[in-house]
Amino acid sequence: MTESMFPRQIETERLRFEQLSHKTVDLFDLYEFVQRDDWQDEATEHMPWFRFKRLDEVARFIDHAEEQRKKRDTARYLLRATDEDNQLIGLTAFGPEWETRRAGSGIVLAQQYWGNEYGLERAQVFIELTFERYDLDAFYTTCATDNEPSRRMIEKYVGRYGGQHEGVLRQHSARPSETVADQHRFTILRDEYEQKTQDMQTMQFDINW
Repeated sequence: MTESMFPRQIETERLRFEQLSHKTVDLFDLYEFVQRDDWQDEATEHMPWFRFKRLDEVARFIDHAEEQRKKRDTARYLLRATDEDNQLIGLTAFGPEWETRRAGSGIVLAQQYWGNEYGLERAQVFIELTFERYDLDAFYTTCATDNEPSRRMIEKYVGRYGGQHEGVLRQHSARPSETVADQHRFTILRDEYEQKTQDMQTMQFDINW
């Protein structure tokens, strides 16, 4: 019997998703990870709210992740690369919006691990769960218009599942610096997904609930 709305752990060919909670991650290990130069600079350039400066900020982030999971709002995960000796490489989240029958996902990877298509492998999991496990009607994601690495990654997986670029949302996303960024928006609808995957093997990953 499934005890949780969200998986505790997911394993793909190269990635392990681990539920973000005080029981599953050492606070000091996560703090050390987010103090990396490539995390405080390139990785969080477009998502500076993940630039944790103090240990208590990391502790509150984990607190919030536990609250979101309990409320069934968002599932946050540590990402580890099994082809990199289970090294922690980033954070990811899956956020269903039950009333509007859609879900979104986000990711932050330390810059060292860019270019390996880890983000693509992670996205495929959440897209397939959206339609095949959670019975929702759409998957969407956004990225800042000046975030070219994310845009290229998103175009790959959205195209794989038959989705499309909807356009640019101007002055859409507020940042802690009090600036507001334009955002690309991409969507995959259920009929697009079903048409694209009718001859494709899906859900080819292990889930631990």
